[in-house]
Amino acid sequence: MPIFVLTFQIRTSISLGRAWPVQNNYSVMSQYPSRLFRGRYTLLTGLASLVLLALGCDVLAGWLWRVESAVPENIHMVISTAACLALYGMALAIALWRPRGQAHRLLAVVVIGIVCLVLLEHATGQSTGIDFPALHAWRHDMLPKPGRMAAMTATALLALGAGMLCLPAATPARMRMVQICAAIPLLCGLLGGIAYLVDLELLYSWGAAVRMALSTAVGLLTASAGLYGLAARDQSRRLRSKDMANSVFATACILLIVIAGTTGLLIYRLASHAHEQSLQTVMSYSARQRAALLSAQFDISNDTARQLYQHPAMQSLLEAASHGQLKQADAAAVLSMQNNRSFNGIAIQDRAGRTLVQVGYFVNRPLQAVALRSPPGAILLWDGSYSYRTTHVYRTSAGSARLLLEQRLDMFNRIVQDTAPHDGLSGIYSLCGHDERYLHCFSQSPQDKGSTIPLAGNIHHFTVWPAFSGQRGTMHTIDYSHRNVIGAYEPVSDTGLAFSYKIEVGKLLAPIRRDLEVGLFVMSIVIALGALLLRWRTYPLLREVQQSNLMAELAAERFRNAAEANMDAFAIMEALRGANGQIDDFRVVYINAEAERMWQISRREAIGSQFRQLGIALQIPDFFDSCRRVVENGQAVSEEIPMAFNIDHPSWMHHEIVKAGDGVSVSVRDITQRKLAELDLALREALLKTVTDSIPALVAFIDREERYRYCNKSYMRLFGIRPEQIIGVHMRDFLGDEAYQQLRPEVEKALSGQPSSFERDMSVRGENRYVEGRYIPQQHADGSVSGFYVMIWDITQSRARELELRNKVTLDGMTGLLNRSAFMEMLDDEIKHHYVKRLAVALLFLDIDHFKQVNDTLGHAAGDELIQEFARRLRSQVRATDHVARLGGDEFVILLAGLESERTAIGVAEKLLEAVSHDVELAGQRRKLSTSIGVAYAAMPDITPERLLQIADEALYQAKAAGRNTYRLHRVG
Repeated sequence: MPIFVLTFQIRTSISLGRAWPVQNNYSVMSQYPSRLFRGRYTLLTGLASLVLLALGCDVLAGWLWRVESAVPENIHMVISTAACLALYGMALAIALWRPRGQAHRLLAVVVIGIVCLVLLEHATGQSTGIDFPALHAWRHDMLPKPGRMAAMTATALLALGAGMLCLPAATPARMRMVQICAAIPLLCGLLGGIAYLVDLELLYSWGAAVRMALSTAVGLLTASAGLYGLAARDQSRRLRSKDMANSVFATACILLIVIAGTTGLLIYRLASHAHEQSLQTVMSYSARQRAALLSAQFDISNDTARQLYQHPAMQSLLEAASHGQLKQADAAAVLSMQNNRSFNGIAIQDRAGRTLVQVGYFVNRPLQAVALRSPPGAILLWDGSYSYRTTHVYRTSAGSARLLLEQRLDMFNRIVQDTAPHDGLSGIYSLCGHDERYLHCFSQSPQDKGSTIPLAGNIHHFTVWPAFSGQRGTMHTIDYSHRNVIGAYEPVSDTGLAFSYKIEVGKLLAPIRRDLEVGLFVMSIVIALGALLLRWRTYPLLREVQQSNLMAELAAERFRNAAEANMDAFAIMEALRGANGQIDDFRVVYINAEAERMWQISRREAIGSQFRQLGIALQIPDFFDSCRRVVENGQAVSEEIPMAFNIDHPSWMHHEIVKAGDGVSVSVRDITQRKLAELDLALREALLKTVTDSIPALVAFIDREERYRYCNKSYMRLFGIRPEQIIGVHMRDFLGDEAYQQLRPEVEKALSGQPSSFERDMSVRGENRYVEGRYIPQQHADGSVSGFYVMIWDITQSRARELELRNKVTLDGMTGLLNRSAFMEMLDDEIKHHYVKRLAVALLFLDIDHFKQVNDTLGHAAGDELIQEFARRLRSQVRATDHVARLGGDEFVILLAGLESERTAIGVAEKLLEAVSHDVELAGQRRKLSTSIGVAYAAMPDITPERLLQIADEALYQAKAAGRNTYRLHRVG
């Protein structure tokens, strides 16, 4: 407002031909550019320190808590780099706060020490412990040395630390040294960021040495800017014409380079991406076709083997072999008749695996062998060519025999010949499988035995790995030969094999690299010519701009236009002083159009008139005294005043009075409608408060910053806190961290514009209460949310009645175990769950041996006590995930879930027999206690709960028939 008013003073003084005291105002205005010029370096350094601290702490927290970065990257800032950036951010902040202290130099020395250890690791190849590989091991893509800071990053941090030690830059030599130290990380960050964005290591071998994580590049650029700002903020600067011309020229050149470079990088990325996408489509199709051929070959070979196995003559031989009556001569003749040119060998083995008869030959020492997932017992062999061995087991009541078949896979061999590596962009095909310990990849050359890689290593980024889980697609990764490749992967039906087709990215991008080099050369010439042309054209213009003087009248005209567009009434007045120097009156020198309309006076009448007459006409109470005080003490006035009005038509005005030289500027606004709206709102709020205070529920409003803006009196009744003490308090502070974290998802949902409801426990004055709550967002017409309403009801008593009723329905009153209906409902859910997960379950049916004798001899009270003791022993012998229930009388059931084998169920049954067998004291007598157990074991529980219970009951009766105090197991399915 002062600058605004000053121009009107100049303009008005010129128009009226009067002298106007503006010399001091111009001197004040001339100080603003220099202050802004010096203050920007402090702002730059402060922002740099905050960014570095936030970046470093965020990365450190991500490594420590194993949280993925919000920006997906294939190279990551390591812990040592993050620590150095955070320490450097602290050093910048301390140097900005206490530049003459030594704390920032100490932090710089720590950073230098860390990077020296890193550089020593690079020089010697030995670890100094600064890498923290254990903290980086959870990421699969930290290769080849997890946690190792790049040498280029260490060099940049070393320069930053040295620059901090050179501060303050009191001499030109020190300033030059600091500028050099700031330029080194600037260049490293730019080069590392560009190398990351364009994958420079794929184009040039030296690209891997300069490439760094994008966050690291940003951190180095920020640290460089902070160091330069710290050094430059105390340097005296003068805005000379030559300096301004050089600054404009340098800025224009930088913009030209940035625009040209950005355009070139964008074109390169689009071209390489399009080329890569096209190639991935072709590779995916090729991999899918070849995987389909391999699957077809397996189907043909399996059909051939199945036909031979099912041949009547072969069935007769296997029948004889299972009974130990195979005649080798006759069998060899039959096998020779059944053999054809697709089999390498056929053999029949006995139960122990001894070969009884064999025709043909088998590969005994293959270079590579992988057991297939399906069919069981199948093996794919490689010995310069592919062979496929299958095993068929023939079982009889007398024993079993096995039929071994080994076939040549001609189609596999042809694919090996067709896909052998060649020059150019020929792809690399891989057929791989794995067992529990190793990844086996077959060779593409008859002279090579293939690759065997331990699964304990970092293999999840290999191209074939996703295909083992049935996935298909493409990826850009590092393969097991440590080559940067683009690969397509496909599963080979359900055999457990994976097929991949990959191409080295370096060969793929060779043509693009040549085009990029030519483009960079042409772009450099264009930038140089553009810079020369810019210098030739801008220097005369800048000299003309510096020589020209901005006309005060033109500036005043612009400001006057702005004032005329203002919606407030605006006026400028000069003081009229008497002989004693006191202000007697004010003279109006300017009013805008809005002032004419509001005060119903023409500008011609107002300008030049004295204020006392005008003030009486406008009926503004004490306005003259307010204007005089502003001129005398220089303090602006801003207040709302009621105008002269009757009760039927009230009105209010808001005016601001600001000193302007030896006068004032006045801004007046009609706020009648706003004041009436405020009064109406106050009435509505009072009514709403009366209503909400009478509701027997907690009612509140919380804004977007999660602070209470309103709450009713129920908060005082429940928490004993007055509503005034809650207003402005954050939800976390009022509820506590634990309760706030539980409600945080509901709060975020409400602030996103979605109503939410919940039920939870709440601690109130040391007493647990159960409440029901609803969060209703306050959503505006434009979709924005300014907060949400809270309504909470205390439903502790109804909740207690509900839980009591639920326990009566689901639990056995005597033992506290599940009753029959609750158990059957749970059993149905568990059977469905284990059937989907392909997990085994076992149901144990138990009763107490001779329980009726206890009831008859000792009475029902002793029987009830025995049932309770029996239930306690059962519960103590099973896992927390198992379920124990009482069906009625002395009948109990136990569901064992998630079993690996029936041996586990047998072990539990034996443990229960042992636990129950201890004597029990009933009615003062020692009684021997035992139980009989029926076990129904379902490896694949595709059965109804009733049928499973029936099978367990049948097993129980068999256990009783066997003399009691034992178990019997029936297998289901």
